[in-house]
Amino acid sequence: MLDYRNFSANDFAMDDFFREWVLQPNTLANAFWEKWLKEHPEQAPTIALAKKIVWTLRNAQNEISDNEIVIAVAEILAAANQKEAQKKPPRRLNLFTKRAVAWAASVALCIGLSWIVYVRMRHQPSALYLQTVANVVPQSNVFEQVNTSNQAMLITLEDGSSVLLQPHSRLSYPTTFDDTARKVVLSGEAFFEVAKNPARPFYVYANELVTKVLGTSFTVKAFEQDAQVEVIVKTGKVWVYTHKSQSQKEVLQATLLPQQQATLLRTQLALQKSLTSTEVLQALPTIQTQQFEFKHTPLATVFRTLEETYHVEIEYNEEQMKACELTASLGDEPLYEKIRLICNVIEASYEIHNDTIVIQGKPCN
Repeated sequence: MLDYRNFSANDFAMDDFFREWVLQPNTLANAFWEKWLKEHPEQAPTIALAKKIVWTLRNAQNEISDNEIVIAVAEILAAANQKEAQKKPPRRLNLFTKRAVAWAASVALCIGLSWIVYVRMRHQPSALYLQTVANVVPQSNVFEQVNTSNQAMLITLEDGSSVLLQPHSRLSYPTTFDDTARKVVLSGEAFFEVAKNPARPFYVYANELVTKVLGTSFTVKAFEQDAQVEVIVKTGKVWVYTHKSQSQKEVLQATLLPQQQATLLRTQLALQKSLTSTEVLQALPTIQTQQFEFKHTPLATVFRTLEETYHVEIEYNEEQMKACELTASLGDEPLYEKIRLICNVIEASYEIHNDTIVIQGKPCN
């Protein structure tokens, strides 16, 4: 077995055994790499980056069709042949020349693929983020969502919690939470509606700040390039505290209630608590201030409100259910809990099809 102690992320990504573990894990590979990581915890950020390189290469390869490769090779060969013909009188290419041209074509394709990887890797997270993910989320169970679109992305976690991930943001989390805690890592901005479970606290790690809740709703803003981290509470009670580091003599902490926020000044290592101003609220997505209070509200209006707030699509028989109304006070429940409560009231059911919520009900009197 190779000595991996001095491997770089690129070295790992090119290693067959490592690639097998990432792309097609098995019992032997899992046992080896989990043991190796325990023995060399300082390599966790390198391993995390190497895994991203492997998946980026795989995705880039998958996005280039066989037909595109054939066309690209043909174009390169044609260009090379034409250039050769211009230099010398026409002659038949011998086997060596054909192989050389084919080799050049392969090199050109590798360069193109490398460029794709380079462009994508420029947007990879910081070393702090990778280190936090490695420390917080089990590497064999980690999943990451990156929002590269221009609108919020809805993520539903294993415990039913809802996360509205804003553009240019990423969230790493386990596919299955453990029995004692629910931990996620954020870079960017997201609004959380956490399913209530006092036995399993919910933690959001964002740059140098940790947010702990039992079941509530709040926004975290923690872009890597920003000088501060903000936590703005909508409902419930939220605890925030800083990571303990060598340059920090004590942990900074605060308890927040609705309409309060905490701001961590990253360079000064100062934590400020304040009331959330109107200007701050206006700059946040509508869900931060949206009140889900309905009184004899047509069902079409209720569903439209949810669609616009959560950026989801809800399908139902509008003609059949046009007389249905809803009177309910929905709070900080995650989206699908809101849908379940609405369906209970109107005696309907729902299913999820390709990220679309499909409501099946009956006419209302």
